Amino acid sequence: MRAASATLVAVALALGACSTTPTANVLRFHQNQPMSRGTVYIRPANPQMASSLEFQQQANAVGAELRRQGFEPVSSPQAAQFTAVVDVQTTERIGPPRQSGVSIGIGGGFSTGNVGVGTSVNVPVGGQPSPSVATTTTLSVSLVQNPGNQAVWEGRASLDTQPGGQRGTSLTPVLATALFTDFPGPAGQTVQVPIR
Repeated sequence: MRAASATLVAVALALGACSTTPTANVLRFHQNQPMSRGTVYIRPANPQMASSLEFQQQANAVGAELRRQGFEPVSSPQAAQFTAVVDVQTTERIGPPRQSGVSIGIGGGFSTGNVGVGTSVNVPVGGQPSPSVATTTTLSVSLVQNPGNQAVWEGRASLDTQPGGQRGTSLTPVLATALFTDFPGPAGQTVQVPIR
């Protein structure tokens, strides 16, 4: 039992030593011109999501960041000088094999506010490897000027999470913060923004 405890402590220390701050990949497009501020109506890219609780969570996160940048979210499109079109997508990919059977969880993840991104590591005790599915969540926002329906700014922020980690709408607050960091940001250049 003492040897097992010593092994767990050693693994935990090793994970702590090699842990790094997670970053989101952020890409933005605009004309490198001064951007005016004003009222903004937030709508989903998929109109069928307009009344969903999921979209309301997305809109709240994006709206909070737009407000920090000097925009004023409004509930009516007729009263808006801009429209923000919001989309959240998740894609899955096969991650490293996961050991089945009994495992001991060692926390190697991080938390920002109440959002934990699952980067914990399982130390297998026995069993055979099994495929695991990791996820990429991408938040896309397009700012369109009214009238004219001309896009004046577009951006997307992506974050990879390991199997069992947060995904989709639950990541919108941290992705929105990354996306609007240093707004409007460098045009046409992918940058890594630390998750805060």
